[in-house]
Amino acid sequence: MIQLKKILLATFFITTTAIAANNGAAGSTDMPIDLEADSGTYDQIAGLATYKGNVKVTQGASTIWADKLTIVLKDNVAERIEATGNPVKFKYAGDKQPIDGQGKQALYEVTSKTITLTGDAIVKQGIDVVKGTKLTYRLDQEIIQGQRVKMTFQPK
Repeated sequence: MIQLKKILLATFFITTTAIAANNGAAGSTDMPIDLEADSGTYDQIAGLATYKGNVKVTQGASTIWADKLTIVLKDNVAERIEATGNPVKFKYAGDKQPIDGQGKQALYEVTSKTITLTGDAIVKQGIDVVKGTKLTYRLDQEIIQGQRVKMTFQPK
């Protein structure tokens, strides 16, 4: 029971911090956090929480799906979230249009509010699509950068 409480506590810290960076949907950070996974461990000394198998994290307007999700904590605060999958997917309802993304790996750097997708990375907003070997999305500035990029923007 103590192990489960530690896992839930770590999940609360990381998800709240991660989704707080995304200022879009009003009140999103006040919403309950739901996490599902086939298994999970939390190592307080190492500052690592790891979830494996059918991982799904939801809070308000944001959802992440992955095969494996690792949270790196520093002083009990999420510093970095790493996800792998075939593929890792995320969805954010957004204020104007939904944003969907996927890749084989995703790295969320909490301090810089940056999500980096690698391995067949795709980000879609409405009917516009950005693909690349590596895509970096700045949540606070709504800027996307990439390597070996292919973009399709539809006329308005």
